Amino acid sequence: MDNKLLYLVLANQVSRIKILLSQYILIGLAILFNIIISVSLIIFFGYFLTDAFNLILRLNLAFFIYSFVSSLFLMSFILLLLLFSNIQFTTIICTLLISITFLSNIPRQFIESKESQGTIKFNYNNGQIYKISDLYDSFDLQKYVLNYKIKYPYLSYAINNFMVNENEFTKEEFILQETINKRINNFWNKLGVIENQETIITGSDLKIKNLPVGSNLTDLREFRADDAIEVELYLENTFISKEKLLEMIISTENTNLNLVLKDLSNFLENIENSLPNFQQFTSDYFEEFIFVNETKSKIYKDSKTKEAVFKKDYLTNLYKYNLNASASLQSGFTLKAGVTENTFVKNKLFFPLMLASRVLEEYFINYTSKYIVSTKYSVDTENDGWSSYSSSRSKFDLYNNINLFNGIWNNYTELSGFSYEDFWFKPGSKSKIDLNNQKNMFLNYSNYTFKINEFNIIDKNSYSYYTKPWIYLAIQSVITILFMTMICYRYSKFDLS
Repeated sequence: MDNKLLYLVLANQVSRIKILLSQYILIGLAILFNIIISVSLIIFFGYFLTDAFNLILRLNLAFFIYSFVSSLFLMSFILLLLLFSNIQFTTIICTLLISITFLSNIPRQFIESKESQGTIKFNYNNGQIYKISDLYDSFDLQKYVLNYKIKYPYLSYAINNFMVNENEFTKEEFILQETINKRINNFWNKLGVIENQETIITGSDLKIKNLPVGSNLTDLREFRADDAIEVELYLENTFISKEKLLEMIISTENTNLNLVLKDLSNFLENIENSLPNFQQFTSDYFEEFIFVNETKSKIYKDSKTKEAVFKKDYLTNLYKYNLNASASLQSGFTLKAGVTENTFVKNKLFFPLMLASRVLEEYFINYTSKYIVSTKYSVDTENDGWSSYSSSRSKFDLYNNINLFNGIWNNYTELSGFSYEDFWFKPGSKSKIDLNNQKNMFLNYSNYTFKINEFNIIDKNSYSYYTKPWIYLAIQSVITILFMTMICYRYSKFDLS
């Protein structure tokens, strides 16, 4: 007999079960060898050709584990089909499996598309309405920030903790003077990036373009358009320079503070490089952190024989007008756009760290405010938005929990993760972060549903409540053992003659 293996089985010289298991192990080793070769090649070239070696390594190790474990599951299933049916039926089932693998994630895409247009109403601010997709972004941002899985992780954690846990700022409260003082004194000053002394700024031969409406009734009544003026400006709570920030990083011994300051310095450098017109882009932020000592700050003309108070309103208006002239600003105090005036505004009034700090605050408050409102105020459950969301999510959760394909994919996506260094706000936006652009449309990811308590308030830790991927792995392992038991029994009774 040519088939010596079959001869050994028929002659009962070797147990059928041992032969079966040895073949299973042999095929498994062959698969393992092939996966190791492919993964090793990718990691090898990734080491030399990319700057993201750690990401390449993590993704490929996750793929290695997922591929091998999935192959063992698939082998047992195919072997079961071959022993209980024929090869044609097995081929059809395998083809369907491949198709289902790609199609099983379509319901997630449908529900996310629907939710991008859906809203939930909260009993806050006369009925605050948020888009469901924005709420998910807000909760996801909390998850990544609290786990340091974001660009500038230490700075992000610090400012998020200040806004969410220590103060629970909403967007409406954020612009109040009391809140502005808290932000300066309890956060930025504690970081050590605020000057302890007044900053004195002077300018001369500056020509007035426009005076504020009603200036003839104020101490500006002696001033006219085209007048050449001198200014003495006394500013409090100004931010330190970039150079001083770098010196602080070197001298700071507190490890946590040092990490936050390094992130702040890197953020400042990055945003200045990302936005060529950084000062112009951030001109609207030249207001909240501008503290003018109006008892000392003066505007002079005619060799200081005439003077007026240099008010904060004058300063912020002339600054914004010089960088982004608009009709609405012409009703305030403005300067002409000459060389002297441009130098005064673009050099002497340029505080890059302050502007970067305001950009950072605006990045976060849009999302942290939604998170605070949705976890502090009750949902209007009578609103159609919540009813629609709750109903569709219940059906999707049921489908997702019984879908083993999605469950197995979850193990890979959970293990591989994302390039967290790329999780950051778009530089050219006021506040926009895309936490889903790295997701593969054919893969499944862990999903959670907003749950409300007896007071109709969404749980703060909603992002933690989802079916853990290892549960699917455990179920699949039990099924595989069951399949192997059936295979061994069938094979021991199979007529090989």
